[in-house]
Amino acid sequence: MSDFDLIVRGGDVLDGTGAPARRVDIGVRGDRIAMIGDLGGTRGAREVQARGMVVAPGFVDIQSQSIFSLLADGDASSHVRQGITTELIGEGGSPGLLTPRILEEDSRYVGWLGALGLTMDWSGFEGYLRRVERSGTAVNLGAFASVDLVRARVMGQDARKATPGEMDAMRALVTESMREGAFGLAAALAYPPASYLGTGELVTLARAAGELGGIYITHVRGESGSVMDSVGEAIAIGEGASLPVVVFHLKVAGRASWGKMPALCALLEAARQRRVRVSACQYPYAVAGTGLAAPMPDWAQEGGPDAVVARLRDAAARARIRSEMESRDALLGRIDFDAIEVASVPAGGDEDAVGKRISAIASARKQDAWDVYFGLLEAHRANVFALYHSMSEDDVRTAMAMPWVSIATDAEATSPRGLLGKIRVHPRAYGTFPRVLGRYVREERVLTLEDAIRKMTSLPAAQVGLVDRGTLKPGAFADIVVFDPAEVLDTATFAAPHAFSIGIHTVVVNGKVTVEAGEHTGARAGRALFGPGYGQVSAKPRLPLLDVRPDWTDDKSPSSPVLDGLRDGLPQPSPAGGERREDREESSNDRKES
Repeated sequence: MSDFDLIVRGGDVLDGTGAPARRVDIGVRGDRIAMIGDLGGTRGAREVQARGMVVAPGFVDIQSQSIFSLLADGDASSHVRQGITTELIGEGGSPGLLTPRILEEDSRYVGWLGALGLTMDWSGFEGYLRRVERSGTAVNLGAFASVDLVRARVMGQDARKATPGEMDAMRALVTESMREGAFGLAAALAYPPASYLGTGELVTLARAAGELGGIYITHVRGESGSVMDSVGEAIAIGEGASLPVVVFHLKVAGRASWGKMPALCALLEAARQRRVRVSACQYPYAVAGTGLAAPMPDWAQEGGPDAVVARLRDAAARARIRSEMESRDALLGRIDFDAIEVASVPAGGDEDAVGKRISAIASARKQDAWDVYFGLLEAHRANVFALYHSMSEDDVRTAMAMPWVSIATDAEATSPRGLLGKIRVHPRAYGTFPRVLGRYVREERVLTLEDAIRKMTSLPAAQVGLVDRGTLKPGAFADIVVFDPAEVLDTATFAAPHAFSIGIHTVVVNGKVTVEAGEHTGARAGRALFGPGYGQVSAKPRLPLLDVRPDWTDDKSPSSPVLDGLRDGLPQPSPAGGERREDREESSNDRKES
């Protein structure tokens, strides 16, 4: 008779809180940790020998892009083999908000589904999450409500201000998403149609998420010359809506803006000192990855891919787009074709361009770089993924040292095999967490090992409000990573991104060994995760706090220089059902899981 279903023996346990390691055993029963301590004299039905290794909570990725890839391959190999056990998706394009009409209007979604051999056979947030769970997933998965699809559902792709009726409809859709299990509102404000929303409109929609315990998590509007104002807007939205804010992939892009990271961190730290619940996440690379069309002006992207192509075929519109891009900072800085590398094109596309900088393609083809750039967009219906070599290592290190910056991939779970293996990806899809542990902890000592683990586990769990994940303690879910601190390292490169990291020995998800001796076991023990508003009619939220500050309360709205200039223009919340927020019944509002 076994005492435990699983025992992890003799490892140096870092519990995720930042506390020093303890050499103890971990006993698991079912999907939970039952005991931590000296378990000598007990037996496990299965045992993992961890002597000489570090034992940590499963890593939590709050900026995953696995919106469809888990349906194509639930093994989540590139993620789980780097220690990730929990993912949150929805920065832009929450699958739970997709509708047949949006699929018809936006070819990008149809293209991805078709490329992976999938059809949209779900409806709503819960429908999508249950669909992933039924097909089998090696990682736990939760989602945010993406504001781009909230807006597209109500307003399509039009670049205009919402009417009062449209704002009511969008607010209702956010509330519905929260009740179906979203963890909060996500806004990718650098991309249409989310970029068409004003600050006041975002405050209104964020309030709807906050009323059911959610957060506001955002890709800010600009990351180069306007990065200070863009992050300032995120702070203002958090204050105006009275909810926690997380800034996706904190960065400073564009050579002209390099060195601004200390000032940007000071801005965020000043807001935190005013008790604004603001924090950030980061991927450990100086190279960004996004669409080739991303630097184009908003007006040029209005209406979706077909409209973009039509403008590129119009000589006057094309000339105007070029003129504006040459004269202003784009999302990732002033346009620089030496720094933009084509990463992938749709099946049957211009494969000769993949892996090359725009300037190199232009030189080889004896064309103007602008003609190459526009030609690639036109030929592929604006569906080209690119790498932007746009950041400095010093800025990456500065952000990483901030105690309120967690680690996240900004990448999909993928695999070198099958359809997924044919899609060229950013190496962060395979290497994010081991890269931090190997390069920035062991080699460069930017972080201590204890703090790095905290930034991968309890910090991101607190940022989104996950319950019983992110720390190793009795009663918590048994998500566990065992790794060799002397060996762990990323091996994926930009030239060869489909390469697994090394040094991750064992990964346990909900009590099931999913990676053993560095290899995937085939286990798919991941679960759908549901946010604080799941199933709630009304609730006063228990806000996730990033620090232990008991004097913080939901009703406080601190004075803020950033917010004061906007406050007069912010729309006021309309009570739901005639109730005032403070009159609604109390709820423990624990995150529900199945």
